[in-house]
Amino acid sequence: MLNVTYDEWLINQKRLPDKQSNEYNAFFEFHKGLMLNGFMMDGVFINPFLYWHLNVWHTEVDMIDARGRIYQEYANPSLRDNEWLVTNEIERAHNEKKGLIILGIRRFAKSVLEASYIAWGATFDENSQNIIAGLNAPDIKLITDKLDKGLNFLPEYFRWQRVEDNWKNQVTLGIKTKAGERIPFSQIHIRNLDEGNNEEAIAGTKPRKLIIDEIGKGSFLRGLQAATPGFTTPFGWGCSPILTGTGGDMKKFMDAKSLMFDVSNYNFLSYNNSDDTKRVHGLFISNKYRMEAKEASTLGAYLNASSSSDLNNVKMLVSNEELANKITNENLERLKKAGDRIAYLKEKMYYPQNVDDIFLNEDTNIFDIEAAKRQKTRLLNNERTGTPVVLHNDEGKVYHEFTDKLPITNFPLKSTDQKDSPIVIYEFPIESPPYGLYVAGVDPYRQGQAKYSTSLGSVYIYKRMHEITGEKYQDMFVASYCARPEKKEHWEEQARLLIKYYNARTLCENDDISFIEYMKAKGDSHYLEKQPGWLKEVIPNTTVNREFGIHRSAQKIIDYLHSCLKKYTEDAIYVEKNEDGLVTKEVMGMSKIFDPMLLEEMIQYNDDGNFDRIIAAELAIAQAMKMDPIFGKAGGSSDDRVMSLYKNRNKPNRLFSGSGNLFTNRKNKLFK
Repeated sequence: MLNVTYDEWLINQKRLPDKQSNEYNAFFEFHKGLMLNGFMMDGVFINPFLYWHLNVWHTEVDMIDARGRIYQEYANPSLRDNEWLVTNEIERAHNEKKGLIILGIRRFAKSVLEASYIAWGATFDENSQNIIAGLNAPDIKLITDKLDKGLNFLPEYFRWQRVEDNWKNQVTLGIKTKAGERIPFSQIHIRNLDEGNNEEAIAGTKPRKLIIDEIGKGSFLRGLQAATPGFTTPFGWGCSPILTGTGGDMKKFMDAKSLMFDVSNYNFLSYNNSDDTKRVHGLFISNKYRMEAKEASTLGAYLNASSSSDLNNVKMLVSNEELANKITNENLERLKKAGDRIAYLKEKMYYPQNVDDIFLNEDTNIFDIEAAKRQKTRLLNNERTGTPVVLHNDEGKVYHEFTDKLPITNFPLKSTDQKDSPIVIYEFPIESPPYGLYVAGVDPYRQGQAKYSTSLGSVYIYKRMHEITGEKYQDMFVASYCARPEKKEHWEEQARLLIKYYNARTLCENDDISFIEYMKAKGDSHYLEKQPGWLKEVIPNTTVNREFGIHRSAQKIIDYLHSCLKKYTEDAIYVEKNEDGLVTKEVMGMSKIFDPMLLEEMIQYNDDGNFDRIIAAELAIAQAMKMDPIFGKAGGSSDDRVMSLYKNRNKPNRLFSGSGNLFTNRKNKLFK
């Protein structure tokens, strides 16, 4: 491989050979070789795309004049650690014949790099198809505009004519002869996936370069799947698809999140999480790379090269991580004090400090995201996430067996996840529970329909606050069952036994009545709540009349059920005041939820995804809330087992201790 000095870079050539000179072709062929193969510089590999990008591509670059005024100039891009990272990972993806997903901050030069990348392929790869795909027309146009202009500013030696020039569909580069003959060299295809409605947009193509832009704005995995046969060869992938997205634009992010956290199964490059070595994901561009935190440096200093290295002549803007965190945290604190929740969330999404921040959603997430994150962390750190069991029926008596089967721990589901998960018990039922102490919310799943293939059947058992012989029981979820086994009958039977186990009054979602019919066939319809009369309070003019359960076909019903769960998580369950009567400490209802995956669904909630746990949980809470005025609710402070978390710091944390707590394995003592 060639060794090249910085003085030899194309951008450092003060005089270019005249087109008529003997050295003209040799000069540009030399630089073309560097743009196709890369080169070594003091033992460091300079990848070919980076060399192309810095030396012949153009974009709007921020400048400052002598009077301190900022303006933009159309020029070669600056080298930042952003470009160094991304272009090297693209080179790695090419070498390993894999795809690359890049998600992160705003303004990491995503669209500039995408336009440059497609131009690089179309300029040098004869007979190639280079594809720009996106989820909507405006985002695609941002890239094609940059690409159109950039192609015109290439050195004449590398610049092709436009044999076909339609930036809404296809641009063909090549030669137009004086005789009018059109000789094509390469093609640029523009494809709109239309938020996932046009799954076949890329089907039938044979891409050598493929960009899918802003993947958080819709469904794209089916579109990627349709394109894959076009670049699959006997030697592996002949194209490394580059998929990108930015925080704050993740409105319909379920496909993006599935790919980001399941990269290996999709044949994409994987990276270890900086905070949790057990987690892997795609390439994450964090707040560290924000523009305001760049400092003038050199490539040599960035790579810790010797002081005499030629790499020190390559100017580079490098991130100051400490400064980036300071700027980000100060902005977040300022917005928090201002009380502007949406602006606060946008700052977290635009400049994410951890990979999960990318998928926050300020428009449709009604839940307290930070409170849900804190509670989930508390549960996982204490390794107290319930007891997995399988239920059995012995002559009408329900009993449990402990199981090594593990509950689902990913949301959304990965393709390799085991969906036949167990029931999870957070607190076993009291012996012979009275009817009405426990209520259940049930959201069944529909079998055999592709649309629902990632949905789960979900059941939540909720214990109402109730007095029995002087004992108080905190209103909280005590069991859950969220699964999708191969045979739906298995799910239905476990759900039925769970309801019987707690003797629970059950409110079932009835848009699909198969579970209701199953309960009726088993002679257990008496557990099912009739269509509640309070639906008339929510929708006075409703004409829906079903025997059991509740439908969610009206937005007002959905909004009402959401408000029940939201209120439950945000009600104060413990308040401390100082001598002046000012609140010094407040513990909210989110602390009563012990299912990490229900908390995760709240963190990720939006209007477009499958949130089966939320549906089942809010059905249970709605049923309990409507029963309280009729059957009564015990007053006083919350359950000591919960409040020990907050009241007495000198005593052990009973909620998460080894015995006498909500998660104790009670073996078969009460359930023989």
